[in-house]
Amino acid sequence: MKKKKLLKIVIPAAVIVVIGGVTVLNKAANAGRELAEAMTVEAMTVETGDVTETVETNGTVVSGQQKVIFSPVNANVSMADFQVGDLVKAGTPLVSFDLKDLEEQNQKAELTVRANELSYQDSVNKSNEAASRQAAARNQAAALQAQVNAKTQEVENLTSALTGAADQQAAAQQQESAKIGNQMEDLQKQLKTAQNELQAAKKAYEKAAFAQQTAQVNFDAAAAAAENDIQGLEDARKELNQANEDLADAKNNYEKKQQEMEGLEEQMEDLQASLLKYEGDQGTDMELQQRLQTAQSELAELKGNLESQKAIAEGDSGALSSAAREQMRTNNNLAELESKSIEELIAEGRKGISAEFDGVISDKQIMEGALVTQGMQLFTLQSIEDVNVEVTLSKNVYEKVKEGQKAEITFAGQTYQGTVKRISRIASAGMSGSNQAAVSSASVMATVHIDNPDENIFLGVDAKVTIQAAEARDVLVLPTEAVNIGKDGTFCWVHEDGVMKKRSITTGVTSDDCAEITQGIDEGEQVIPDPGNHEEGDSITVTEKQEEEVIETE
Repeated sequence: MKKKKLLKIVIPAAVIVVIGGVTVLNKAANAGRELAEAMTVEAMTVETGDVTETVETNGTVVSGQQKVIFSPVNANVSMADFQVGDLVKAGTPLVSFDLKDLEEQNQKAELTVRANELSYQDSVNKSNEAASRQAAARNQAAALQAQVNAKTQEVENLTSALTGAADQQAAAQQQESAKIGNQMEDLQKQLKTAQNELQAAKKAYEKAAFAQQTAQVNFDAAAAAAENDIQGLEDARKELNQANEDLADAKNNYEKKQQEMEGLEEQMEDLQASLLKYEGDQGTDMELQQRLQTAQSELAELKGNLESQKAIAEGDSGALSSAAREQMRTNNNLAELESKSIEELIAEGRKGISAEFDGVISDKQIMEGALVTQGMQLFTLQSIEDVNVEVTLSKNVYEKVKEGQKAEITFAGQTYQGTVKRISRIASAGMSGSNQAAVSSASVMATVHIDNPDENIFLGVDAKVTIQAAEARDVLVLPTEAVNIGKDGTFCWVHEDGVMKKRSITTGVTSDDCAEITQGIDEGEQVIPDPGNHEEGDSITVTEKQEEEVIETE
C-alpha cells in the first residue's frame, strides 16, 4: 500500500485593498504605491470553531486489579504448572493439593465431636437432677415454714391459756388424749425409722449417681479411643448401662421413702389436730402444761427439719450454672465448627485453585511437592481485563486534568482508548515529565483506565498518554500566534476604522494551535497576527491572511 503524502499549498484568499490618493504623475504614483505597501498588513477575520486542549505525558501500564492467592488448606502441592509472567485465562486450573493428611484429621475431629456431645449430655442430666433435688428442698422448706409458723402460734396460745386456765378435766378427754398420745408416740418411732431409711436411701442414691458419672467418664474415654480398643468401648458401655439402671432403682427407692415420710408426717399432723380438739376443753394447768410441752417439742422438731431443708436448698447442689452450661455448649459448637471447617477445607482443597480472571502471574512462591500451610501466600495474579496507566502530571498541567476525561494511550505498537479514573490529592516531589523535558518539581499522580484492553496488554511497560483535558465547540477562536501576553494581561491587535489598535481579550480553552476567546472581540472583526513595525494608532491597510490548505495526494 502506498503512503499518502501531505502537501501544503498556499492559496490566496480574497484580498481586501484600501487605496487612497489621486494619480497625477508617474513619480507620484510610484511613491503612493510604496506608501500603500508600507501600510499594508495581513489580517484575519474572527470566526467560530472548535478547540480541544490536550495534555501529553508518559506513564507505566499497571493492573487495576491484582489478587494475592493464599492456600486454603494445610497440604502438599500436587500441581503448580505455571511461571512468573505467564498469561492465564479465567478458569484455568493452577494449583491442586494432596489431601490425605487432612482427611485423617477430619475423621479424628468427627470422633471428638461425638465424645463431646456425650459428655455434655451427661453433665446436663446430672445438673438437672441436682437442680430438681434443690427445687424439692425449697418446696419442702416452704411447707415446713408454714408449719413452724402455725406451731409457733399454737405455743403462744397455750402459754397464754396456761396462765388463766381452770382446773377442769374430763376422763373421756384424758383417755382420748392418752390414746392420741400413744398413737403419736408410735408415729414418732415410725418417723424416726423412716428418717433413717430416707437418709440411707439418699446415700445410696448419691452413691449410684457418682458411680453413673464415673461410668460415663470411662465410656467417654473409651469412645475417644474406640479406634484402638473396641472391646474396651463395649465393656465401658455395659458398665454405663448397669450404672444407669442402678441409678434409676436408687432414685425410685429414694422417692418412695420420701413419700412414706410425708405420709407419716401427715398422720402426725392429723393426730396433733385431734389432740388439740380434745384437749381444747381441758382446763387444768397440768394438761395445758403438757400440751405446751408437746407443742414446744414439735416446734423444735419442725425447726430442725426446716433448717435441714434450707441447707439443701441454699447449698451448692452441683447443678451447672447458666454460664457453665453455655461454656460447654460453646465448646461443643466449636468442636463441631472445627469439624465442619475441616470438611469445608477438604471440599475447597479438592476444587484446587483456578484463575478467577484473565491475567498475568506476577509472583510465585510454591513448587510441586512442597508443603503449604493454610493462609500461606502462593502466587499473585494481576488482571489484564482491568488495566490502568499510572502517569505523572507536572505543576503546569495537573490543574487541567479532571476525572472522567478521555485519553488516548499508545504502547507496544498498539493504541487504546482510556478515561481518567483517579487524581491523587497529594503532590510528590521528584521528576515530573510531559511532552517537555522533565524537571524536578512537585507533581501529581493520576490513573488513566484503559477502556478497551485486549490480549496484547503488557504490564510494567512505558506508555504515551494524550489526555483530552478540555473542549469548547462553536466558540470564537484565534490562532495562538495572534494572542499576545503583556504585563497588563492578554491582548491582540485589531484593525478598526483604518487604524491598528490594541485590544484586551480573555481566553478560555487553549490548544497548541488556537485559543478560545471568551471576551474582548466579536465575530467578523479583523485581527492582525503580526503587526510588524507598526505601532498602536498607525494607519494601516489590511489584506486577508493567506491560509494553508492541506491536499492529500497519492
